Amino acid sequence: MLIQKFKEQAKKLSEDFFNEILGFRTSRPTTALVDNIKVDCYGSLSPLKHVASVSIKLPNVIIIEPWDEALITSVKKALETSSLGVTPSQEGKQIKLFLPPLSKERKNELVKLIGAKKEEYRVQLREIRDKLLGEIKQEFDKKEISEDEKFHSKEEIEKIVEQSNKTLDIQEKQKTDEILNS
Repeated sequence: MLIQKFKEQAKKLSEDFFNEILGFRTSRPTTALVDNIKVDCYGSLSPLKHVASVSIKLPNVIIIEPWDEALITSVKKALETSSLGVTPSQEGKQIKLFLPPLSKERKNELVKLIGAKKEEYRVQLREIRDKLLGEIKQEFDKKEISEDEKFHSKEEIEKIVEQSNKTLDIQEKQKTDEILNS
C-alpha cells in the first residue's frame, strides 16, 4: 500500500518536472513557454492558460489575448517578471512576445536552470522516500511487518527512486539538447 502510494508520488514528481521544463525556452516558440506563468487575476494567482488564449505566429512570436480586457496589465506584468527574459509589447487587446534567437550565454544559463530544477525535484523525492522509510521502520518496531518485509520494502523503494532519477535525467538531457541545438 505504502509502496504503491510512493510509486504514484514519484511518477507525479517526474510529470511535474517535465511540465515545468516545457516552459524553458528554445528558439522555437511554443505555448508551453507561457501556459503556466501565474497571473494576478482578481486577487488570486491563476495560470495564464486559464485567463487568456495563447497562439503562435511563426517564426518567433507568441500572441496572448486575455479573455477579459481588465487583465491585460496583470498579464503583461506577469510576463515581464517571468524567467522568459523577453519584454512583452501590447497591441490593442493583444500582447505579443517576440522571441529573439537565444545567445550562447542564455542557452548555458537555461541549461543550468534546468539542472537546478532537476535537483529540486530529486530533493523532494528523497524527502518523500525518507518519510516513507520512517513509516516502514515504525511498522517494523510495532511488529506489524516482519524483517523480510521491511528489507523488501526498502529494496522496492530504492528501485523506484532509481527509476525516477533516470526519468528525470532523461527529461533533462532531452530538454538541454533541444536548447543547445536550437
